[in-house]
Amino acid sequence: MSTFIRMEANGYWHRIRQFSPNARKLIISSVTRAFGWGITQTLLNLYWISLGYSKTFIGGLMSLNAFSMAISSLLMGAYVSRVGTKNSLILGTLLSLMVGLLQVWTPLPLVLITLSGVSGLGSAMINVSWGPFMTKCSKAYERTHLFGTAQASNILSSFFSNTIAGYLPAFFALSLLLPVDSSPTFQLALFLHVIPLVLGILPLLTISEVEAELPVEAHDDSRTLLTVAHKDVKRLLLRFGIVNAFIGLGAGFVIPYLNIFFWEFYNLPTHIVGIIQGLGSLSVAAGVFLAPVLSTRIGKAKTVAVTQALSLPFLFLIATIINPYIAIASYIFRVVLMNASGPVDSTLRMELVPESWRPTMSAVSSFSWNFPWAISSLITGPLFDLQLYLIPFWFTLASYSASTIFYAMFFWNIEKRQRRIHEAKMEPKKMDAPDTRFP
Repeated sequence: MSTFIRMEANGYWHRIRQFSPNARKLIISSVTRAFGWGITQTLLNLYWISLGYSKTFIGGLMSLNAFSMAISSLLMGAYVSRVGTKNSLILGTLLSLMVGLLQVWTPLPLVLITLSGVSGLGSAMINVSWGPFMTKCSKAYERTHLFGTAQASNILSSFFSNTIAGYLPAFFALSLLLPVDSSPTFQLALFLHVIPLVLGILPLLTISEVEAELPVEAHDDSRTLLTVAHKDVKRLLLRFGIVNAFIGLGAGFVIPYLNIFFWEFYNLPTHIVGIIQGLGSLSVAAGVFLAPVLSTRIGKAKTVAVTQALSLPFLFLIATIINPYIAIASYIFRVVLMNASGPVDSTLRMELVPESWRPTMSAVSSFSWNFPWAISSLITGPLFDLQLYLIPFWFTLASYSASTIFYAMFFWNIEKRQRRIHEAKMEPKKMDAPDTRFP
């Protein structure tokens, strides 16, 4: 076992060393920005609550943000293809920076509503650009490792920022003799998130649009997926859109409200909420690093379906057993299993479609995830105001279960079929024109 782990670790490090300069700069930028967003993830909702806003109003803000992001995503596919990923990433980051500053500086209802819409536009630019650019920066044999390293690095950054953010309001309260968890302490803590967002723009400015040739692996990798025929791309987009829609629907019920759930339902202090979210991020990082290893053993699609299925019992425990320790442990295990396969899924999506369709795939994925999220996040706010904290977890459990079933139905055997196509291409005499239609 130790020899296997050592070999896999050496192979992973070998892949990381071969990442292109652009890929490394993009990872550095993303990690820095993730630190800033980790602060807002922990504190922003609590800041709004301290100002007297209801959970229904906060849910409306998050829903508007998701609606804006979903609609913007439909336009971003063509926009990113026209102006390039670098310009899109820079503009999206600048918009996020502006929104983050104004949300904290001027938290008036009309301002917050307006900013929620603008924030969705910036996030759509970043999300639609990210996958195609990472794919462009990599060879097929290293792609899963690149996506995995990027996501794991972001998660580690979020872990530190989540944990630190939980202590910041108390720090300012003690330093300035302010009430603990008051709106001024939250506001001062949130202002700090602007610094890493500014620093995150600098690596983007040095990215070259022209990619240097990456090293080519000596051996042929039969696990490399072939793109589907152009006439089958729309069917593929529809299938990924369906599974994404159920994931987004389920996530919207609980993910935006997890800090409120632990803060109010279990009456945990702010720094403990930050630690919980930080531990969730840290545990996901380990799973993300291991997911590429698992995908080489059982395949990308099966890795996604299996890990998502294993996360479902932990949602059930949160919804049925009222115990803070069980809820925290279940939350961490659920986060690991549900999110560890994210880079594998992203790689699968990018590899199956032709390069010209990749921004469209990112746009469709973003829209199909965010539009249902916008709907479900509207529902949870009023439920929390009525102190019905556990019902949203049942909705999420049902939605995630549906997504897992559809994912298995659509993609379970895709790599088996791909291997047959690959073997046919290697033996042209037996099959001169292999069938590349998407099943």
